[in-house]
Amino acid sequence: MNPDDWMHMLFLSFILKRSRLIGCGQLMKNVFCYYRKSINFGNSWTPVERIIYQDKMLFDYCSSNNINVLKRFSDLGYLGAPFQRPELLQIRKIIEKPNNRADLLLFYSIAGLRTEMKSNAELLLEVVEVLGDVHFFREGLKLDYMRFEMYLKGAINIDLPGYEETTAPMLGKREEA
Repeated sequence: MNPDDWMHMLFLSFILKRSRLIGCGQLMKNVFCYYRKSINFGNSWTPVERIIYQDKMLFDYCSSNNINVLKRFSDLGYLGAPFQRPELLQIRKIIEKPNNRADLLLFYSIAGLRTEMKSNAELLLEVVEVLGDVHFFREGLKLDYMRFEMYLKGAINIDLPGYEETTAPMLGKREEA
């Protein structure tokens, strides 16, 4: 084997090992988990049982996917009245320091955002804009900032980059009321 072939084989071996590491999730991601007591698993479940169940499911998911949970947050102990959630405010404060950042925010389900979380839409968007992504375990759904904003606000209420609203020309047809 000549030296060029040997170097080529060594290089291919390195690339193959690196791609396996990436493909198998060996490059560890860091996440913040956020649990919602409002997610319903059955009428007899207490809010504490709901949080514990979500924690177990997300812990198992993170363990099997080589994901490091930096910190866990929940809305346990807070009533559903619309106000900025202290746990979301804490996340925002943590991510102000670049060395404390997670790669994404992980929820058990998107269903937890349907109710009073709408009053926290701007705060959630601030967090996701810094982190980059939000992931919903149960639905297997990962959204970047722009898609998450579209979900929270609706497509009609956001500015899409490079998109200007125009009116289509009438093609010789008369509009009827």
